Amino acid sequence: MLVIRPVAASDHNDLMELARKAGKGMTSLPANGNALEEKITISEASFSRHQYHPDDYFLLVMEDLETNKVVGTAGVYSQTGARQAFYAYRLMSVTHYSHTLDKQTRSEMLHLTNDYTDCSEVGTLFLDPQYRGNGHWLAKARYLLMGQFHQRFQSHVIAELRGWVDENGESPFWNSIGKQFFGMDFDTADQLCGVGSNQFITDLMPKHPIYTCLLPKAAQEVLGKPNRDGLRAMELLQEEGFSYDNVVDIFDGGPLMKAKISQLKSVRRIDQGIALMTEDRLLSEPTLVATSQLQSFRVINSRLARNGNGEIKLSRDDLSALNVSSGALLRFIQR
Repeated sequence: MLVIRPVAASDHNDLMELARKAGKGMTSLPANGNALEEKITISEASFSRHQYHPDDYFLLVMEDLETNKVVGTAGVYSQTGARQAFYAYRLMSVTHYSHTLDKQTRSEMLHLTNDYTDCSEVGTLFLDPQYRGNGHWLAKARYLLMGQFHQRFQSHVIAELRGWVDENGESPFWNSIGKQFFGMDFDTADQLCGVGSNQFITDLMPKHPIYTCLLPKAAQEVLGKPNRDGLRAMELLQEEGFSYDNVVDIFDGGPLMKAKISQLKSVRRIDQGIALMTEDRLLSEPTLVATSQLQSFRVINSRLARNGNGEIKLSRDDLSALNVSSGALLRFIQR
């Protein structure tokens, strides 16, 4: 059985293994022992607090209870830009008209912006390839968290998707802009952000708008385009209610998606009931079931039965995975 729960210090080695499998471009899951240890510490502090804090970062892990091994991650940042500026490029159109020639031209420009400061952010979504097929509910667990404990998050949430890289692992967008101003390769810049050091972006990033028509064609074609592995992730975000607002990552040009938390499909469908153990065979639709306490937050993907008394029947194994007994208040989303 698989269960989603808050990360613990004992998960460090498993996280390192997952980070290595995630590879380049996933700055929120760096293959750096110290950086992962810091993320675990921050997450543990966030789950233990009872009030909002701008540094809140909730890191969830998916654990295989049969092997006691962490096989996936999903995280939520309470507030972007709380300690460091959150930069992105906004794509904007500009029109020029010449009365002398009676000619009009239209161009697209990249404007450096921090419009998404003070949003929450979902990220750190990665699943061991051997457990493919469970990513959908791993992602939805974050919405159960935000929907239940909305006072710990902002009104809107964003999601960054990895940008396009070619068959050689090169980012056309980075090579055309970032490489020219930072004087380093993509991997180095990626690693610096992964360990929480992005002051160099403020120091070195060009402050003036950039005309996209001056970029190489390969860079123009990948603006707002996710990596191959991110196409399905983008579809899932759109199904939830996220939309692309012509804002891209400053490193690889990947799309940034945005939504209002209260309007997310999963958040609007959260229901609740009192747990009741049953030995009956349950034939309901697959259901995400979560505990209702932040400090002991856990999620499973199982089946349940509802009755007219506000109770939901679950198996003994399900209650055990959730670490609750009959009588506990649970929240759930049925597909």
